Amino acid sequence: MATALNVFDFNHIDTSLSKGTIEMLKNLYAYYHKKHYGYEKLYRGFQRKNLLCNIVAGKAIITSAVAGGITLNPVVFASLTGFGLVVKAVASFKKYDKKAEKANFARVEYKKILDSIRFYLRGEPFNEKAFLDKLKMVDDFISDHSMEIPAKVNQKYSKRFTTI
Repeated sequence: MATALNVFDFNHIDTSLSKGTIEMLKNLYAYYHKKHYGYEKLYRGFQRKNLLCNIVAGKAIITSAVAGGITLNPVVFASLTGFGLVVKAVASFKKYDKKAEKANFARVEYKKILDSIRFYLRGEPFNEKAFLDKLKMVDDFISDHSMEIPAKVNQKYSKRFTTI
């Protein structure tokens, strides 16, 4: 198995920052990197599930129209159309599109936080209180409106990345 990737693969850390500030920003970066990774995996998974359901439903309905037209058998037409509608109903019931939107929102917000932390590590002016307040607001909003990251995704993250 390949070696784990390091989360702290930065181009530059400003030397004028105190060790405490650097350590705090690195800890925040590790935490939000894990969150970003988790929501990115959720987003991609829900996108794939939604796409798969839509493709299967569309193909079943199109196949039913072609096969029903060729065979002139209403059983073939009804069974394939019914299967396509059931698959579409499952996708609609599971709300994969809405779940993908929510996971994408969380993914984008955490990406913005990671970018901000990188900028602060490179020497941008840093207001600790304002930044931590912003992080709390984003975390509260996401925890209220999005789902939790499954433990399986967190285990994959731990195998893939190191935070040393």
